[in-house]
Amino acid sequence: MPTPVVGPESRVRDPRRNDAAADPFAVALRSAIRAKGLSLERIQHKLRSRGVAVSIAALSYWQSGRRRPERPDSLAAVGHLEEILDVGEGGLSTLLGPPRPRGKARPRTRPGGANGWARAGDYETMAELLADVDTSIDRDVTRLSLRDQVELAMDGSTRRVRSRQVLRAERTGVDRVLLGYDTRLPGDPLPVIGTLRSCRLGRVSADPRNGLMIAELLFDRPLRRGERTAVEYELIHVAPHHPAYDNSHSRRFRHPVREYVLEVRYDSRCRPVRCEQFTSDLAGDEPADVRETPVDTWGYAYAVALDFGPGVVGLRWQWT
Repeated sequence: MPTPVVGPESRVRDPRRNDAAADPFAVALRSAIRAKGLSLERIQHKLRSRGVAVSIAALSYWQSGRRRPERPDSLAAVGHLEEILDVGEGGLSTLLGPPRPRGKARPRTRPGGANGWARAGDYETMAELLADVDTSIDRDVTRLSLRDQVELAMDGSTRRVRSRQVLRAERTGVDRVLLGYDTRLPGDPLPVIGTLRSCRLGRVSADPRNGLMIAELLFDRPLRRGERTAVEYELIHVAPHHPAYDNSHSRRFRHPVREYVLEVRYDSRCRPVRCEQFTSDLAGDEPADVRETPVDTWGYAYAVALDFGPGVVGLRWQWT
């Protein structure tokens, strides 16, 4: 698993902090799911019918031991899981024990403060990473334009992502913007940060095990209020450590963006049979707007969103 290229001030979380094999809750949950013969998608559907929203990623984390339910809404969901899986009242919740320690002090973020930076179920981990960088600057820039160019390898995995952002400072003194990245699936390798333009790398905080990374992109100088700048960067998945066989790419917007363009280029030897643009809210619920998107003769597909956000915009596709 590659380690991200980091700046002069960086931190990589120790993946050994989560001992999945020793987590009785994860063992019991896996056994109950296996005994009941339900897929995670079916369990999510049953929870949703009870008015409980839990992502498939969160369920996967809980049964693997990578994460444990600790927030009040997650703990409430465990009670419903006990009924759905027929393990009896307290059959899962009594195995949770006290919350796991997360460093010397918990980050001082308001509830949901990490929402929008990562997948549902990863908010606590992302809050820890955000504690290592200056997040106050994020609300002081307006995203005028953002373009992502995604290049896929012959096996359908992500090879490279090039991004260009046009930003406007909403106060004097803005000197950076934050880059947040989370992998499609837990355990997928993080990319390295490659070529930068009109910015330099500041602090980087990463959790390779959970596939999360936050980085500061520093401007050449502080901007004046109303001043515009454009920054570019690329994220490179070094072979042979590509994420395995991707079938989607998306961008999360915690704040509105005037224009967003996502461009995916497929290898000529590996074209999808169907491609769709989709949007959803930051919670990662079912897409609210899905439209079929053609792949052109040159192997490109595009998603475009105007005056969008907060929310998620992406492309997803089906292989043969």
